[in-house]
Amino acid sequence: MNKIELRTKAELEALLCKYFKQHQFPDYALYLGDSGTKNWLDLDNSTEFTVASSLTYLLRQNVPALARHLAKRLDMVSIGVGSGEKERILLETLVKRSDLTYYAVDISSEMVDKALVTVADMAIKKTGVVAFLEDLPRIKQLWTSPVLLCLLGNNFCNYDPDYLLETVHAQLQYDDLFLFDCQLLQQQRKEQIERMYHSQLNVHFNLDPFIRRGMNPDDGVFHLELLPLETDLGTIYRTKKWLEILKDTRISCGTDSILFKAGEIINMPGFTYKYTRSQVRSYLNRHGFQEVELFLSPDETNLLILTRKTPTG
Repeated sequence: MNKIELRTKAELEALLCKYFKQHQFPDYALYLGDSGTKNWLDLDNSTEFTVASSLTYLLRQNVPALARHLAKRLDMVSIGVGSGEKERILLETLVKRSDLTYYAVDISSEMVDKALVTVADMAIKKTGVVAFLEDLPRIKQLWTSPVLLCLLGNNFCNYDPDYLLETVHAQLQYDDLFLFDCQLLQQQRKEQIERMYHSQLNVHFNLDPFIRRGMNPDDGVFHLELLPLETDLGTIYRTKKWLEILKDTRISCGTDSILFKAGEIINMPGFTYKYTRSQVRSYLNRHGFQEVELFLSPDETNLLILTRKTPTG
């Protein structure tokens, strides 16, 4: 197993300090370090936060159908790999019929380590990559087409859709495939989705990095709203997060100590979009992707879709 750090821990910490001084906290910092990794995996595997388990089940049920579309030799690249459990489900099927190389990509070095351990017993070539989605042009230099590029675990919804699809489209060739999943929006489930994001574990996941850096738990309160956003494709929903400082508190970052005063707001610009199925398809069509095969959960609340660039895209 091999690991490539396109982003170093020192670089990520320095970037975080810049964000803190601008009263912002980027989502990538939630996943860093042993504590960030543990907090995410606790949330991802909990019964309170069911996004991961429902999407994992959908993938497991449809792997045989997916495999029919994949070349006998390919590279599999997964962005935001986490622990790599979903990727292993795919690899267990592909390794029986394919000569493949696996790239486990995450901005958390500890997550990359977890993902590599998840497949340590598999007789495949595997490399971990510490990188952002923004580093996709550099990651492309590692793989050989045809490639199966994956964003699993609802990662697709954590990026601006136009930016994400434009970025992915620019790096893929016409024999490459793009696989992603997402939790769909259904108006009658909006309150259920809100309750899930307000679960105790999710609040802890978002607050713990501040507490580990010196904030007293009573010195701030985490806020999250699921708000409608009007677009040319109709109404979609997007989460908005922020931390309200209740008492003066100091946060450590690298060698710096940053003071936040009572009444100040730390914006948390990370978000999750919620789309309808037709909106997902419209975004894909807009950016030159064609649907290879689409899978829905029985209750039509979760989607798994395999796509490729259209011949004229």
